[in-house]
Amino acid sequence: MSSGQKSLISYFKRKEKADESDNNSKRQKKINDKSHNIFNINSNNILNDNSSNIVHNNSNNILNDNSSNIVHNNSNNILNDNSSNIVHNNSNNILNDNSSNIVNDNTTSIHALSYTEPLCDTPSNINENCSLPTTITTTSDNKKRTYKKWYSKEYTWLVYEPNKGGFCCICRDYWKPTVPFYSEMNTRTRSVFTTQPFVNWKNAPGQSGTLQKHQESAYHRTALQNLLFRQTEGSVAQQLFNASELERQENRQRFSDLLDGAYFLFKHELPHTTLYEPLLEVLTKIDHSKKLSTFFDKCKKNASYDSTATVTELLEATSEVIDKQILTKIRESRIISIMADEGTDINHHQNLSICIRYCNQDTGEPIESFISLLKIKNKDAQTIFDTIVKELKSKNIDMTKVRFTGFDGASVFSGEFNGVSAKFRQMYSNSILFIHCRAHVLQLCLLSACEDIIEVQESLLTLKSLFNFINRSSIRLARFNDIQMLLKHPQLKLIQPGDTRWLSYFRSVNAVIRCYEPLMITLEHIVNERGEESPSASGLLSILKDQSTTFILHSLEPILEALSILSKSIQTKNGDFNQLEKSMLGTLLRLEELKDVSINEYKQIFDIVDKIKTLSSTNLNRDRITRATSRTNEISLEEIFNDKIVKFIDKVISNIKARFESNALKFLNCFRIFDVSEATNEQEYGIQEINTIRQQYPDDFNDDLVAEWKVFRKYLFVQKQQQKSAILTQRQQCINLVKNGMTRDMYPQLSLAVEIFLCAPISTATVERDFSTMNRILTDLRNRLTTEHLEQLMRISIEGPSDLDDDLKDLIINCWKVKKSRKISV
Repeated sequence: MSSGQKSLISYFKRKEKADESDNNSKRQKKINDKSHNIFNINSNNILNDNSSNIVHNNSNNILNDNSSNIVHNNSNNILNDNSSNIVHNNSNNILNDNSSNIVNDNTTSIHALSYTEPLCDTPSNINENCSLPTTITTTSDNKKRTYKKWYSKEYTWLVYEPNKGGFCCICRDYWKPTVPFYSEMNTRTRSVFTTQPFVNWKNAPGQSGTLQKHQESAYHRTALQNLLFRQTEGSVAQQLFNASELERQENRQRFSDLLDGAYFLFKHELPHTTLYEPLLEVLTKIDHSKKLSTFFDKCKKNASYDSTATVTELLEATSEVIDKQILTKIRESRIISIMADEGTDINHHQNLSICIRYCNQDTGEPIESFISLLKIKNKDAQTIFDTIVKELKSKNIDMTKVRFTGFDGASVFSGEFNGVSAKFRQMYSNSILFIHCRAHVLQLCLLSACEDIIEVQESLLTLKSLFNFINRSSIRLARFNDIQMLLKHPQLKLIQPGDTRWLSYFRSVNAVIRCYEPLMITLEHIVNERGEESPSASGLLSILKDQSTTFILHSLEPILEALSILSKSIQTKNGDFNQLEKSMLGTLLRLEELKDVSINEYKQIFDIVDKIKTLSSTNLNRDRITRATSRTNEISLEEIFNDKIVKFIDKVISNIKARFESNALKFLNCFRIFDVSEATNEQEYGIQEINTIRQQYPDDFNDDLVAEWKVFRKYLFVQKQQQKSAILTQRQQCINLVKNGMTRDMYPQLSLAVEIFLCAPISTATVERDFSTMNRILTDLRNRLTTEHLEQLMRISIEGPSDLDDDLKDLIINCWKVKKSRKISV
C-alpha cells in the first residue's frame, strides 16, 4: 500500500468519527429536501442495474468505479455494482438511462455530497493516482482537482500534457528498462510521473503534497544527478570533441613556441636551417614544465617538427602573412610611388630591389615598404621596367595609382627618353614625376666640390691611404691598438671613405682626428724599424705632420658634420619635402656660419694644430726639412682657410642650390600653402599653387579642388590667429587630411592632393638598406640561399615586428597548416 493510499484512508476515518452523527442527519435532510427536485419520475422511471446513468456537471469530472457506483434518492440508496455512472454538474442536469429517460431541473443544480467516502473498505482499492476518483466533487472542490500553471513554475521538472496528466521530464528520460533498479522503481511508484501520468492534482501542492514528495524521492534525485553529470560531461561525441579540442589547443601552444624560436632566427638574420634544431634542444632543456619534450615525444609517431623542412615552411608562411598585410595597406591607399635599384650579391647575381611608398589610410603617415627582390639577367631600362611592372601586377597593385618614381642618378633609371622613369610616363601617365634620390644628389655635391679644391681632395685621399696601410696588416693594426691603449685613448677603428657611401667621409675624418696622435706614433715606430713598409709609413707620417693637411682635415670635420646631419634627415623612411627644405635651409645657414674664421670651432682647431706641431717637433726633430715643408710653414693658417676652406664651402653651397632645384621640387613647393605660419587672409592666397597642382594631375582633380581650398585656407588662417602652442605643422595638417575621418570627408580633393605630396619619395635610402640587409644575410656560409628564400628573409628582417603577438602567430600557423595535410591537429 502506498503512502498516498494510507493518508487517504486515515483522512476518511477521522472525518467519519468526528462528524458521524451531525453530518448524517444533515446529509439525510439535505437529500430528502432535494429529492423531489432531482428525481421527477413520470410514469415508470426505472433505474436498471445494467444501465449507464450519466449526470453532467460544469467541470466535466468523471467519476468511475468498476466495482460500485452510488446513486442517492429520496427513500433509499441504490448501489449498482455492475453499472457505470458518470456524474456531471451543469445548469441543466440530465439523467439518462438505457430507456432514454431524461430528468431536467432548470432551477436547481445537483450538488454532490460535501464529504468523501471510500469506495471499499480494503486499502488496496485506494490509489492516489487512480483515474477513477471515489468522490462526487462539489463546485468549490473542483478547482483544486485541476492542473495549475504555477505547479510547473515551482517544479520545473513537471511537464503537463492535456488530456493525460503530469510527467517528470527528468525521470521519464532517465528511468528506462535497461537502467539498474528500474523494476524496483516501477514496483514502488507504479511508474507514476515516468510512463503513467499523474492526475491527482488535489493532493499535488504543498510541502506534504505529492509533487514535493516526488522531488525529494530517491528515484528523482538519482535521475537528477545523472542529468547534471550528462550536462557537465556532455555526450560521448561531445566528450570526444572536447578532448580533441583540448589536444588541438595544446598542440597549437607548443607549435607557437616552435614558431617563436624560428622567428628569432629569421629576425636576427641567423642561419635557420642549421640552428633551428639546436635551438629547440636548448628550449626543451630549459622548459621545466616538460611540455615541449612531451610534444616532441608525441610527434615522433607521426612527424618531426624540428627538421629543416619545418623551419623552411615556417619561413614561407611568416613571409606570406607579413607580405599580405603590407599589400593590403598598399591596395587601400590612393597614391603610390615606386622606388627601385639594382645591385650585385656575393654570388655575382644581378638583383633588383623594389620598394613602394604609400600612406597608411588609418594614420595618414607615409610609409616605405620592401616589396620584392628579383634576379634580373640584363641591366637595361626595358628589362628593369618590365620586371617591375610584372611583379607589381602579380601582387594586384594598381599601376594607375603611381604618381612618382624614385631612383638614383644612373642613366638607366633617370634617362629622359629611354630611362625607366621615362617608360613609366610613356606607359601610364605623363604626370608621373621622377625624383632623383636627394641623398645621392648631396653626395655628388660634395664630390664635385672636392674636385674643384685640389688640397681638400688630396687630404681626403690621405684618409684612404691610412686606412689601407693600417687595417690591411694585422701586425700594424695590433700595434695601433696597443698604442691607443698605452695613451689611454678610446679604441677606435679607421673608417674607409667611399665616393658612394653617403656618410663615409665624415666618419672617416672624425675617426682620424680623434686618434691623430696614436696614428703619428704608430707610423713613427714603423719608420724606425726600417722594414719593408718603412717608406710608405714615412710618407704618410710626413703628410700627417704637415700643418696644412692637419688644418684642412680638422676644418673639414664641422663642414662634413653639417652635411652628414642633412644626409641623415634625407634618409628617414617617412620624411617629406617640407622637412627636406627646412633641413637644407638649416644646413646652408650652418655652412655660411663656418665661413667665419673667428668662431669658436676654428679657435680650437688652431690650438690643436699648434699642439700637433709641438709634438712633431719634439718627437721628430731629426726629420729632414724640405722646401715644401719650409714653404708650408711660411703660409699662415688664415691664408689656407680663406683660400681653401672658404672656397670649398662656397662650392658645396652652390652645388646644393643648383642640384636640389628640380621640376619635381618646384611642384612640391606648392604644398607650402598648407603651412599655418604662412597662411594669410588674402583672397588669392594659395590659388596659384592649387591651380598648379590641378594642372599637373588633370585626371585627378576638378573645380572642387579650388572650392575646397577657399574654405580650408580660412581654417588655416583662424588657426594662425589663435596663436596656440599646439598649432599643427604643415606635415600634421596634411596627415589629418589623409587619414580616415571627418576632415577627409569634408575635403576629398584636398585630401587626395596632400596624399600625393606625402607620397613623394625624397631618397632611395630604403632600397639601399635593402641591399645592406641582403649582404648581411647572404654571406659566404649561406651563399646557397635561393632568391625566393633570400627575399623572404629580407622581408621578415625589414618589415617584421620585433616579436610576434598572438594574433600574428595564429595567422602564421593557419597559413602553415593549410599548405598541405598535417599529421598533427593545430
